[in-house]
Amino acid sequence: MQFEIITTTAQLHDFITTLDSSPISLDTEFVRTRTYLANLGLLQISQNTRITLIDPIAVGDLSSFWQAIDNKNIILHASSEDLEIIREHKGDLNFTLFDTQIACSFLNLGASLGYAKMVETLEDVIVDKGESRTDWCARPLSEKQISYAAIDVLHLQPCLEKLQKQLEDKNMLHFFEQECQAVLDQKMLKTDPDKAYKSLNNLFKLDRQGLAIIKALAKWRLLTAQERNLALNFVVKADHLWLLAYYQPTCLEDLRRLHLLPNEIRIHGQQILTIITQTLNQDESHYPSLVIRLVDFPGYKSTMKSMRDKIQACAEQYNLPLELIASKRVINEYLSWLWKLDALQRQTANKPKLLTGWRFELIGHQFEH
Repeated sequence: MQFEIITTTAQLHDFITTLDSSPISLDTEFVRTRTYLANLGLLQISQNTRITLIDPIAVGDLSSFWQAIDNKNIILHASSEDLEIIREHKGDLNFTLFDTQIACSFLNLGASLGYAKMVETLEDVIVDKGESRTDWCARPLSEKQISYAAIDVLHLQPCLEKLQKQLEDKNMLHFFEQECQAVLDQKMLKTDPDKAYKSLNNLFKLDRQGLAIIKALAKWRLLTAQERNLALNFVVKADHLWLLAYYQPTCLEDLRRLHLLPNEIRIHGQQILTIITQTLNQDESHYPSLVIRLVDFPGYKSTMKSMRDKIQACAEQYNLPLELIASKRVINEYLSWLWKLDALQRQTANKPKLLTGWRFELIGHQFEH
């Protein structure tokens, strides 16, 4: 296997001039333990069987490469985290995505098939994944790491070509392309700090005042994490936000009694107390509405079962994984839209995934209201 390693800006510039309109296979190696953003350790590219590894730590500024992939066809496998890294460095996702894991799912080879298993299935080649958890930001990289990284893009294009042929035979190629574009669109949506609290657990156990506190704390935590490039739980743990909202402490000693971590108290304790006090002084009209769980709506269980039965029949008809068509989260998103919004709100809100694109064509039209 032949490949080159780029460690200078001059080498990167020369490489960029060789890129043409052919699909580009791409992969990233990164480290994310305590940081909000992943630290990019290596970038792997393959085009026209030529494999190139770019060392972002040695090169530094990769903006010319990110600009060079504008409007290109980019092949990734299990693209979610790679897309987050590309978006942070590039500023957009202005290219056409072909995610081979999604293609495998449409062919019912596995809902979340790993790269090694895909290569084994389609190419009859065994890929060693032993280096996947190593420190990609440490230097020098070992020969094993470098070879492993190169192999991660070696098989993407030949696998995609086989997958596309099978998808065309199955009349699913257009659906696959729709899903890839939907993934890009979703990744470009920015997190609204005012809605950061909605992903936390046990919100239904809080009254409106408690919800106002956890909303304010979650917003502060997110903005702090972004500003300091810290993983959210290294600012304050999610479970601790709930305790703060429920018990509404007024002094540092109260924080200790709630068993907050020493660093949480030392670094952020006073700020936490200030946020709680400010929220308690707000007018109640600004407090969020109570959170009602879907499971508490009459008929939730029977509705869920009925919908899953229909989706299962659709999955069997088209030989698709049920989870690809509609996971429990996708069904819940639809039911939240249907039950928690009135008719006017449903007209202006974003439609749930089940009522858009290929899902609507296959099954969603049966649930339209």
